[in-house]
Amino acid sequence: MQMAQIALPQLGDPFGREGPASSGPGSGGGIGDGQGGGVGGRRGPGFGPDDGGGVGGIDFGGSLTAPSVLYKVEPEFSDEARKAKYQGTVLLTIEVGEDGKPHKLRVLRGLGLGLDEKALEAVSRWRFRPALRNGHPIRAAATIEVNFRLL
Repeated sequence: MQMAQIALPQLGDPFGREGPASSGPGSGGGIGDGQGGGVGGRRGPGFGPDDGGGVGGIDFGGSLTAPSVLYKVEPEFSDEARKAKYQGTVLLTIEVGEDGKPHKLRVLRGLGLGLDEKALEAVSRWRFRPALRNGHPIRAAATIEVNFRLL
């Protein structure tokens, strides 16, 4: 039995030039026909539709601050959870809008017994200082832990 002969410089992009591993037809060591170390047809080390170092068109350059809570409503216990003396933490994911209000609330890790709904209800009434990029409010994702503890 004879082993197949593999031409190592031909692995990767079949239309690429010979050179460093994974080079595309572009320049600067990236994959694709762009310039720089990126993936795709744009210029720079990023991936996505824009030039620069972003991912999916997001540029992480400049001044960026995370959202912070301004007003918080404590969740109420559900009757079922109180009777069962059940406690724990509900983990939510949200988007904090430019308006400082929570949007797209979703339970990542729930507790059941009505506590997930109580957590969503409480956090939907929270208000935030929005995330800022270069001083301008932007929409940003956040993870929220809502704790349910009996005294």
